[in-house]
Amino acid sequence: MKRFTHILAAVALVVVFATSQAFAQDLRAGAKVGFGFSNFGGDTQELFGVKPDSKTGFAVGAFFGIDLHKYFRLQLDGQYVQKGGKFTEEGVDVKAKVDYFEFLVPFTLTIPTEGSVTPRLFAGPAIAFESSCKLSGEEGGISVDVDCSTAGVESKSTDFGIFFGGGIDLAVGPGALMFDVLYNLGMSNTNDVPEADQYELKNKNIPGLVGYAFLFGGM
Repeated sequence: MKRFTHILAAVALVVVFATSQAFAQDLRAGAKVGFGFSNFGGDTQELFGVKPDSKTGFAVGAFFGIDLHKYFRLQLDGQYVQKGGKFTEEGVDVKAKVDYFEFLVPFTLTIPTEGSVTPRLFAGPAIAFESSCKLSGEEGGISVDVDCSTAGVESKSTDFGIFFGGGIDLAVGPGALMFDVLYNLGMSNTNDVPEADQYELKNKNIPGLVGYAFLFGGM
């Protein structure tokens, strides 16, 4: 809880600073959608008995950003994202599907060009709140889809992480098309199984996103 409070305080300071600059800077807001690959890191062999493989999932969300300088942008992203992994147990393919509402704060370095394309590099912290956790599998034509808790797999509801990546802005119409690829690494141990709490389980996610930003000139 103390760590969560510190992160909220840091985000609040960022928002206050950004708001104080908003009247002299360019604003942007829009939405993103995309697909990615997710998996688990940590003591997966000890927890699952096998090393899991990556699974695909989608992400969709919105963002608000401020261009504080031609080289620097501050942004707040909120998204619904599917994470998890898959593994084979006794010949049965099982998917662990863990969905989150996630908030990211990208600190972005923009690289101005004379054309319509603006490359970007970004990194920052992330905090995610679990929406659902399910295990699904199929054997002999019979599909099973159960909550993780029903199967005795408990996970923590909050995950903290860091991310980094790159993208481009392509000027189109009144705004810009955005293409992003990032690596999101969970730093928290999300394993909450009492009899196995000595083992760590961490999220890993690599999404590719496309979005559109509406630009608002200097206020």
